[in-house]
Amino acid sequence: MLFPVYAESVLEETALFAALLRALPIGLGGISALIGGTLCDRFGRKPTILIGMTGAVVVGALFTTETPLFIWGILCYEGIASGFKTAGGQTYLISVVPSNRLGLATGLYFINMTVGSAIGSAIAGEVIDRIDYSVFGIGAIILSGLLFVGACFFLPRLMQQGAANKQQEQGGIWKSALNIEAYLNLSRRRNIQMLIGLRVFPTYYWGSVNLLMPILIARIAGVKATGYYGAVSLLFAFGCQLVVGRICDRIGHRTPALVANAIVTLLAFGVAFFHDSLIALEVFGILGAGAAWSLSTTIPRFINEFTEPDEKGHGVGLTHLAWSTGFLLGYVASGFLVNFSVQVPFIVAGISLIFSTGIAYKLWSSS
Repeated sequence: MLFPVYAESVLEETALFAALLRALPIGLGGISALIGGTLCDRFGRKPTILIGMTGAVVVGALFTTETPLFIWGILCYEGIASGFKTAGGQTYLISVVPSNRLGLATGLYFINMTVGSAIGSAIAGEVIDRIDYSVFGIGAIILSGLLFVGACFFLPRLMQQGAANKQQEQGGIWKSALNIEAYLNLSRRRNIQMLIGLRVFPTYYWGSVNLLMPILIARIAGVKATGYYGAVSLLFAFGCQLVVGRICDRIGHRTPALVANAIVTLLAFGVAFFHDSLIALEVFGILGAGAAWSLSTTIPRFINEFTEPDEKGHGVGLTHLAWSTGFLLGYVASGFLVNFSVQVPFIVAGISLIFSTGIAYKLWSSS
C-alpha cells in the first residue's frame, strides 16, 4: 500500500511512474495464475501455494533500494508468485470446505489479506516515520520467511484426484502447465463470462484506490496517517468479510454481491467529489474497502457453483487473470488520468462499477 508514497517521496517520481512500474508484474500475476490453476488441478494445491509464498518473502526488498531496475525485478517476481499463491490458496480453500460453509470460510481465509495487511500498514507507518523504509523492508523479509518455513512443515497436503493424475500422464508436464484449451472452454460459458466481468470492473476501482488513496492521504496528513488509514480500512474490511460470509452461507451469494456492488459504486463517486477532505477520503475509503472485500468474499462461491470438481483450479486461475486485468487497468489508467484531475480517475472507476452492478443484478435476477 505504501509503495506509491515511497515512489513519490523517496524516488521522487510521479504517480504514473509507480503505476507503470507495477503494471507488468500485475499482468504477469494474472498469467501465472492460469499456470497455477492448472498445476493445482494436476499436481496438487500445497506445492502451488509454496511457490506463491516466495513472492511475499522477497517483496520487502522493494523498500531497501532506489534502483528502478532492481525494484522492477522484485515486482515482476512477486507478481508471478502472487498468481501461484492466489490459485493455490483459493483452490485449496474450495477443495477442503463444504459448500454450505464456504462463505464463512472465505471470510476467514481472507484474514491473510486484510488483518495481516492492516497490522502491516500500521507497523509500516510507525517504523517508516520513526526510522526509515529500509528497516521496515528488512523486517518484512524476515517475518515472511518465517511464515514460509512454517507453511512448508505444517500446511497439510491434499490428495490428488485420480483423473488429474491420468491427465498428467497423457498430456505431460509441459502441456499440463499450459492447458489453454481448458481455459478457452471455460471462458465460452455465459456464467463464466459474467463472473469475469464481476472481477474486472470492480478491481478497476480497486486498482485506482490502491494507487491514489495513499498518495492523497499522505499529501494531506503524512505517511504515518496513511499507514493507520490502511490498517483501519482493512480491519473494517475483515469484519465485513465475516458478516458477508455468514450471510452467503444462509441466503446465498448473489444478493450480497449485488448489494456490495451498488454500495461501492456510490462510494467511488463520493471520493470523486470530496477528494480534498481528509475526513471524506478516510470515510469513503474505509467503507469502500469493506464493500470491495465483501464482494470478493462471494467470488469463491461463484467459482464453486460454475465449475466442476476437476475445474476448480482453472476457475480460480481464470478469475484471478480477470482480477489482475482490472487492477492493472485501474492502476495505470488512474496514474495517467490524475494528471488531468483527481476527480476523473474516480469517476471512471465509478462508471466501471455501474457495469459490474448490472452484471450482479443479472446474476441475482436469474437465481
